[in-house]
Amino acid sequence: MNQMRWLNRSQPQTLYSAVLLCYFSAVLLLFGNRIDWQLALDVFESIVSLFASERTAIELGDSIVPLAVTVLLGGSLVGGGLGTANERRWGHWLCSAAAVYSTVATLWWGARTSFQLGIFMRLMFDVLLLVLLFHPISRSHRRVWFR
Repeated sequence: MNQMRWLNRSQPQTLYSAVLLCYFSAVLLLFGNRIDWQLALDVFESIVSLFASERTAIELGDSIVPLAVTVLLGGSLVGGGLGTANERRWGHWLCSAAAVYSTVATLWWGARTSFQLGIFMRLMFDVLLLVLLFHPISRSHRRVWFR
């Protein structure tokens, strides 16, 4: 019976660091970063306004939905990190999808407002996570070892 592990030191340094950064980003997202709450709200309202009126988007933005998007992104980062540490393909894909979404959302929000220090720092962590996940060493290890 395989034991689930949070970290896997036998993986290349790029994947090991990516897993640590996934956990760190999830903790910042869920507990310590007010910027991400506003980011989730702005992105949600922008997406809803494409399909509904601006008033409906603002009304839905005042509901629990933006918080649910933030919790879903944090859960995806933790789940993806856990799956990656246990050498599962679904974990790597979940982690990659969460990192891409977070990067695009941060860029979109930064472009709509002004790039402040907090947004720039969040973007720096998002891009670093993408680089670690898609590094050639990470990709070759994933091809050989992940199930």
